[in-house]
Amino acid sequence: MSEFATLLQAIAALLWPIFAFTTLLIFRKQIVELLKRLKRGKLLGQEIELNESLEALNKSAESVEQEVAALPAPVTSQTTAIEQAPQEEDTVRLVLSEAAKSPKAALILLASELEKLALQILASTGHLQGRRFMPIRRSIEELQRTLGLPAHVQSSLNLFWNARNRLVHGGEGTDEDILRAVDSGITILKSLQALPRETNIVYEPSVPVYVDSGLTVELLGARGIILETTAPGGATKSLRIFPTTRTHFQKGKQVAWEWNMQQVFPQAWYRHPVTQIPEEAWSSAAEFVGRHLDELHRDGV
Repeated sequence: MSEFATLLQAIAALLWPIFAFTTLLIFRKQIVELLKRLKRGKLLGQEIELNESLEALNKSAESVEQEVAALPAPVTSQTTAIEQAPQEEDTVRLVLSEAAKSPKAALILLASELEKLALQILASTGHLQGRRFMPIRRSIEELQRTLGLPAHVQSSLNLFWNARNRLVHGGEGTDEDILRAVDSGITILKSLQALPRETNIVYEPSVPVYVDSGLTVELLGARGIILETTAPGGATKSLRIFPTTRTHFQKGKQVAWEWNMQQVFPQAWYRHPVTQIPEEAWSSAAEFVGRHLDELHRDGV
């Protein structure tokens, strides 16, 4: 009996490939059509899901734009507005120019600019605390915690980053889908650019400072860096001097608000660069060590 069973198993093993091949041959058209329908259904589901994500991103970006526009507007001087506008417009113009050639490259560039801007806002407000780099999601969490961003900023950036990952790394979507994400991303970028914040630009990178009001004996081991500080919105500008031992500062560069609290210098005087009159530089001050903002993102790459 066992020999008969073994024989049946052997025959079945031989006939199974023939049966499978015959079935595939007979029902080939039906099987191919079924596979196509399953694939179409999967792709359609992905398209619907992606479209819903892009719609949510667009609505959230519009909410951010409205929330930032509704913030109390500080008085902005005409000169400052003229100075700031070209820099912000150049970034948007660069992204749009890239989008005309390659939507995907434009999306990657825009994501990089958003990441850089978030890092620069943290640094210029004194909240980067010497760190070289921070992922965008962490940057926004820090900004939310320290500055209290408008309600939809964090969710909008999360939606944008999810869409960016799906479109760039997941291979989903068409060029039209990518351009929709770029459009929403530009709205978010402009909204972040419009957030009121103080800026500090190097006015004089290395100024001699003295231990006496007569400016006869130089303070050893330090120089003065003069910053041109613009209040949020550009309402006022002022010159401020701080001690430093750093030599990386370049005239005209915007710097982070960073300090070495372990190095404190005693009272000092200097000659004011505009009036040429001797003035007190500081009564006591920690060392200013702010990095150039345009180098922060590069450091992390």
